[in-house]
Amino acid sequence: MFTWIAGGLAAFFSIRYLSRLQQAGTNITSRIRVQIHKVTLTGIELKATVQLQNPNPVALRLQHPFVKILHKNTLLGSSAVENRVIEIPEHSQKTFELHIQSAGWLTLIQLLGTRVVSDIRSGKPLELDIQTQVITRVNGLPYQQTENIILQL
Repeated sequence: MFTWIAGGLAAFFSIRYLSRLQQAGTNITSRIRVQIHKVTLTGIELKATVQLQNPNPVALRLQHPFVKILHKNTLLGSSAVENRVIEIPEHSQKTFELHIQSAGWLTLIQLLGTRVVSDIRSGKPLELDIQTQVITRVNGLPYQQTENIILQL
């Protein structure tokens, strides 16, 4: 009889803990800022600052974030993939700085147009509507957030 009660309690607390982890994965928030880091002969290098916030009373384990930069649903560049698992303690946040190598100049001319690319090369003030996607796994569950931002030069 005691083993049945202990088994039932263990199952109850296990299910409760797993449901908390799943709910915590949906409550995580991310903020991203993107700026042009440098203009090179091969293209532009962007710097993305990703801030992941854990407002939950449970620590989260997540895969190192992967960032994609899109313009009109076409890929402009992405960060490097890292096979690292990071832990964010309860009620805290972590900030990551990622370097994003864009596509080459020919691809950028096709996507953005010659006027925008020449403005980027010359350093003229410019505003460009882009989409950012932060992709990771939180406690083994996939997490993706897409955000529209304006890249200013």
